[in-house]
Amino acid sequence: MNRKLDVLLALFLIICGIVLVGCMSKAPSEATFLLEQDYLKMTNTQLVDYEQRLSDELVSSSRASSGDVGIGLSFGSWGSSSGYGVRTDQRLAGGGENSTTRELRFRREDVRNEMRRRGLLPE
Repeated sequence: MNRKLDVLLALFLIICGIVLVGCMSKAPSEATFLLEQDYLKMTNTQLVDYEQRLSDELVSSSRASSGDVGIGLSFGSWGSSSGYGVRTDQRLAGGGENSTTRELRFRREDVRNEMRRRGLLPE
């Protein structure tokens, strides 16, 4: 009976870990929508707002892609006792820039160049 309970507990912990990893991932919120916009047809007010939204999404995208997600499972026994553990983490160091973040950064630079051309930003 105790062995069945241990197996069920281990399965429960594994499932919880998988759910946690799924919750840690984030789909791009509005990056695709922003990249599809034609900023050359926007009014000055719309262009300034668009540049701000690009900057906000760039920050959000950078945070979402800044690292790896890992999951770990450990078992152990010490004498007559046994233990189980599940670990999930998101490393913040060493993550590279993904293609969406890169595209957002390039688009923001293009928009800022257009704003300079229109006199909305200093040269």
